[in-house]
Amino acid sequence: MYCLTHTVTGGMTAGRLSNPIAAFLGGVISHLILDAIPHHDYKKTGWGVFDLILALGVLLFALWRPELFPSSFVWGALGGALPDLEVVIRHISGKDIPQFFPSHNRLTPHTPLAWPAGFWVQVAVVAAAAGFWYFF
Repeated sequence: MYCLTHTVTGGMTAGRLSNPIAAFLGGVISHLILDAIPHHDYKKTGWGVFDLILALGVLLFALWRPELFPSSFVWGALGGALPDLEVVIRHISGKDIPQFFPSHNRLTPHTPLAWPAGFWVQVAVVAAAAGFWYFF
């Protein structure tokens, strides 16, 4: 999934927890769950940079407007996004570095879905997370 999807979903689901450690771990768990849903992953570095900028924008906005986003939102968002750091490091280095996160090393499912269907799945996931944030 895109970093933006992991960031927003981790923040909106785990961000409802009052404990920052629990929110961070909840974000990591949300990453594992989301990677099991068939989705689109981009292949070009430019899209990755754009995605990262959008995700950082969400985090900065949450930090800028704490009256709208509790600190646990930021912790859940970080937990949701950080597992992909190993993918970024592997891509940038160009080396076959072992990956440890279960959905990245194929210990758990990580099913691709072609564009545009895989994109729309992520839109639906973010919409569901927003509904969770709003109603619960």
